[in-house]
Amino acid sequence: MKIKNFENINSLESSLVKKISLYISDAIKKYGDARILLSGGSTPINLYSTLSRENIDWRKVKVGLVDERFVYQKSNYCNETHIKNNLIQNSAKNAILLSMLCCTDDELLNLEMVRSSYSCFIERIDFTLLGMGNDGHTASIFPNDKESDKLMNSINIGVFSTKAPNYPYNRITCSKELIAKSNAIVLFFTGEHKFKVLKKSTKTNVPISYFVKNYKEMEIYYTQ
Repeated sequence: MKIKNFENINSLESSLVKKISLYISDAIKKYGDARILLSGGSTPINLYSTLSRENIDWRKVKVGLVDERFVYQKSNYCNETHIKNNLIQNSAKNAILLSMLCCTDDELLNLEMVRSSYSCFIERIDFTLLGMGNDGHTASIFPNDKESDKLMNSINIGVFSTKAPNYPYNRITCSKELIAKSNAIVLFFTGEHKFKVLKKSTKTNVPISYFVKNYKEMEIYYTQ
């Protein structure tokens, strides 16, 4: 685990944009396309907006979500909408965004459809950006959730349903094993409280602890 502590959010985002751009460009050169998984929430919004201006062959970039809330796409809770509004614009307007919301009227059918469309990420993930909650959850893998506990104790690679402790309760998430297939993982968060949660995670065994224990090359981008 490599911790990079920045003086302010601007310097963090500037450094991280360069890092992500490099991973994308290298993947395109090596494989012919790049496949990345991104986290939702408010923390990375400005990061995505800045990334959208990078001079990359975005037509060859497949963007997936680490997790999603099972809501309608017009909902303010929708991770996809935040990524669309902030990343899929400017130079990145032709990037290929793969939704986790294919059939919002039928949760089981939706899950089947996402598992099919996310098969490209099962084949290869070049970069994943993770976030972390105040409770130590990452993706939509939560403490004290039965479905999340199953994922924490399984080696299943794919996309699954979990329950969040707050609204919206129904979630869709990549499993920890799928995320761990990534060629590179960066954990990005802000705030002293979350840093303390991270440092204690191997003792408390909250979901982020899996990556702290098992993904030694994971980089932590952090600022107060």
